[in-house]
Amino acid sequence: IHFYKRMIKCSISSSQSLKCWSRLQTLKVLSISRSNYSTDSTVPLMYDDYNTSSKDSLTPLLVCHGMLGSRANWTSIAKQIHKTTGRRVITVDARNHGDSPHTADMSYPLMAADLARLAEEMKLGTVSLVGHSMGGRAVMLAALNRLMDIEKLAVVDISPLNQEFDVTSSNEWNMEHYFHCLKAVNFNQSVSISQARKEADTQLATRIQDAGLRAWLLMNMRQDPKTREIGWRINIDGIHAAFKESIAVFPAITSTFSQPTLFIGGAESDYIPVSDHEEIRESFPTAQFVYVPGAGHWVHSQKPKEVIQLLTQFL
Repeated sequence: IHFYKRMIKCSISSSQSLKCWSRLQTLKVLSISRSNYSTDSTVPLMYDDYNTSSKDSLTPLLVCHGMLGSRANWTSIAKQIHKTTGRRVITVDARNHGDSPHTADMSYPLMAADLARLAEEMKLGTVSLVGHSMGGRAVMLAALNRLMDIEKLAVVDISPLNQEFDVTSSNEWNMEHYFHCLKAVNFNQSVSISQARKEADTQLATRIQDAGLRAWLLMNMRQDPKTREIGWRINIDGIHAAFKESIAVFPAITSTFSQPTLFIGGAESDYIPVSDHEEIRESFPTAQFVYVPGAGHWVHSQKPKEVIQLLTQFL
């Protein structure tokens, strides 16, 4: 989700339309579940491992979602990349998201360290990284800080350069608005999870008009398998507390990452303005920039076939 809105709009020209890929087929996936609340500096992350007859000659790909998202946002793309290339693909839930542990602390250094811990525990060796939005900043920091051996880096619709934002504005992408909307939902514990989701959608609709966005946010609902309590899967309080100081702001850059790097932006998004390119290349000297026509911030969900093609060609 958008976690700040740039104050200056930049027009980006559309690039040539891209070739479509064939329909994906079902693949087996290994899911590893972690659920404990953790106070350690790093946490064991929940992930899905697409590793059916993978080619050892190809480096594994770690994929990181954006804020208020989950690894499920990348399931179809991960399956298709694995199916068409034979590359092992691991999609990850960030701390406080999906099924990964809830923590009081949340920052890019911690999220990057979580990824490094996962790569080490899985004995992945050299990896390539893909990250969208918040996840894009986490993988950029992991690369800049050399936390693991990285072959290639792909960043989806986010810049490492900080911009001013106003969390009190009435802009439709005001994140304070979303946090308060989610916190205000009253879950009916006397009905099924499907009915509770419909009722939650009705509540959100009073303040969020976009039905697609509401459906995406409602993917974070869950029913506890033990207590049967219905609520949010994400740690909304923890994310909210960390947002302004630790998520909306990328740490100061003091190093460079010289391996191949691809920035994929939405042509209708302003998160990687052309004016950022020169400064981005000071930290990522091999950076390439591609903008997908007809896509906004959620490039991978709006134009999945184009993103799959760009990633497979780059990797």
